[in-house]
Amino acid sequence: MKKIIFSAIFIILAFVLIASGVNHKRFMAEKPGPEVFDQMTPSAAAEIAIAEQVAQKRLAYYKELQKLESFYKQSGNQLKIEWVQRELAGQDAAPRYRYLLQAEVAGDSLKAADSIPKADLLYEEALDVYGRTDVIVPIPLFVKHKKAAFPDHLPLFVSKKKMRQALNKCNELIRDYPSSDKIDDAAYMAGEIHEFFRDYSIALLYYKRAVQWNPYTPYPARYRAARLLDYKLFDRVQALKLYRESLEKETEYHNSSEIIKQRISELAPEPNSLSIE
Repeated sequence: MKKIIFSAIFIILAFVLIASGVNHKRFMAEKPGPEVFDQMTPSAAAEIAIAEQVAQKRLAYYKELQKLESFYKQSGNQLKIEWVQRELAGQDAAPRYRYLLQAEVAGDSLKAADSIPKADLLYEEALDVYGRTDVIVPIPLFVKHKKAAFPDHLPLFVSKKKMRQALNKCNELIRDYPSSDKIDDAAYMAGEIHEFFRDYSIALLYYKRAVQWNPYTPYPARYRAARLLDYKLFDRVQALKLYRESLEKETEYHNSSEIIKQRISELAPEPNSLSIE
């Protein structure tokens, strides 16, 4: 009798294992349905559409919370007023990213061509705010300051708030006056600010836009982009290309010619200097 019971249990277990194995094999062998491959692929247009929906729905949600707060105030429900106010406070404290960079939206085909007084004024405002981002030590030191106005002073404190204000003005200029002859200036300043915040890939994009929008931009955008590619993003092939372009087109702006030549020789040594070891 015991043998019969054990045999029956064994047969049942074997059947379950076989059945589950068949199902597992069938599941693994089946290709994903077409809906998996029909999902939205990454593109600039898709990103803009999604980011705009996020912004709209986020704003709509906030407004609905405000309506709910007003309703509870009229009904005198103090507990729920506190709840909704806490949620509103959380929304205020939470970061709200724009997700869309103006350099991405604008594209690479803009041309810095027109003198537009409003754009000029906006750029001057951005420059003024950017110039006041640092509290500096007034006694010359051996540390070189990044800004030409203070070449021999040490920045004691950097206001991130003012940095962001200057960045917003740069993006506003690019968005509202895309044909202005100041868009390359604004792009270069935005690149510097993003580099300060260690947003290196974003800074690189703005430096590239400065050159694309004005190939004769008076700023060393190629050099700054090359350094980011070289030391932060580790794309030495593209860095070498931009170092060479900078050496040819930007030497009047900065005094880095010897530094660039040295780095080019390190990245692309002469054939005779190559070792077979």
